[in-house]
Amino acid sequence: MTEIPVESLLDAARAQFLRTGVRRTSGDDIARRAGVNRATLYRRLGTKDEIVRRTYRQETERVLAAIEAATGPVPAPGTPGFDAEAHVERFFTVTVTELRENALLAQLLEIDREQTLLGLTLGAGDTLAVSSLLVADRIRALRAYVGNVRTDDVDDLAATLARLAQSLLITPDAPPRLGSKSRMNQYARSVIAPMILGR
Repeated sequence: MTEIPVESLLDAARAQFLRTGVRRTSGDDIARRAGVNRATLYRRLGTKDEIVRRTYRQETERVLAAIEAATGPVPAPGTPGFDAEAHVERFFTVTVTELRENALLAQLLEIDREQTLLGLTLGAGDTLAVSSLLVADRIRALRAYVGNVRTDDVDDLAATLARLAQSLLITPDAPPRLGSKSRMNQYARSVIAPMILGR
């Protein structure tokens, strides 16, 4: 008998969290949705806390994949027709929009606000680390395209931008207020692009 892939078990956990939130979801609920028994679920994924952590990690990877698909790669230096500032603008706007419109995050903030906020702050180490790696790769590619050879600040800048995205998700009504796409674009072009491109 073939075992259900871990990704499918995590998909079941995500679907159950969407329905009942984290606090009100039991291992039995997830196991039933996945079509396995509770012992199998815990053997494959670990404790409920570990299931929550792994589900958040999987969701982070989904969001990052969606961002990459929506923005596309940075071409090799010298490739004509590429606007690095417009790319930063698009990357930033897509990122903030993907976070704010994420169905799982929106649902969990609605029905499990306190626990979700803890996960997005005190428990966000894994998410910030993964996000920082993606942003760092993008910064290096963009700097290479525009001929900026500086790399010593890239990891710190990427971590700072990942933390900025986290803050914009958690407290959208605080400055800088980015309530529209045009405002996000303006902020990205005037604040984020100069930091990334070094211009």
